[in-house]
Amino acid sequence: MIAELHVHSNHSDGRDSVKKLLNKALEIGIDVISITDHDTINGSLEAIEIVEEEHLPIEVVPGFESSTDKGHLLVYGVKEDFDKGIPFEEAVKRTKKLGGVCYVAHPFQIERKGVWRIEALRKADGIEGFNSKYFIGLFNFLSLTIAKKLNKPVIAGSDAHSSKALGYGITILRGDPLRALKNGEVQISGRRMPLKVWLSDSLGLFNE
Repeated sequence: MIAELHVHSNHSDGRDSVKKLLNKALEIGIDVISITDHDTINGSLEAIEIVEEEHLPIEVVPGFESSTDKGHLLVYGVKEDFDKGIPFEEAVKRTKKLGGVCYVAHPFQIERKGVWRIEALRKADGIEGFNSKYFIGLFNFLSLTIAKKLNKPVIAGSDAHSSKALGYGITILRGDPLRALKNGEVQISGRRMPLKVWLSDSLGLFNE
């Protein structure tokens, strides 16, 4: 299953509605999506509601991007928010207690609040090994290298803040999406976001 696991809607700092994101995902052949807004599950809950009401052929994994005290953490399979600034270790424990799974978002990129402490990376279930917004390839290389050393599964993420940016960081999941994320039954496929798309997605330039 082709999954897009790092997407932001206008429920946080994204530019597009959940509906527009779902339509674009369907257009480009995505099977699974997680709306990972900052510190709110509302985008994912809306996506689940739309998919159920309109019988859309796409699966939604509930998720959000938690702003922990050590950096950003992608939380999947949980349907309640965590407080902003929650201790990293507490966020990990709470995720597992609620039956979810967590992956560190864009590690080592400190200016984007990426987790960089090895002890924290070790406690998460997995690592975002490819982020399509990394123009410095060193960050993705470092993420993949550390994940391998820690024996952690890796996912890819577009880190999309608009529908135009979907599909650059893809994760291939084997079987049930949440179970695949928990068991590390994943394979990444990604390409760096073109500059024009990045400028549009991040700064709102070149928008029609």
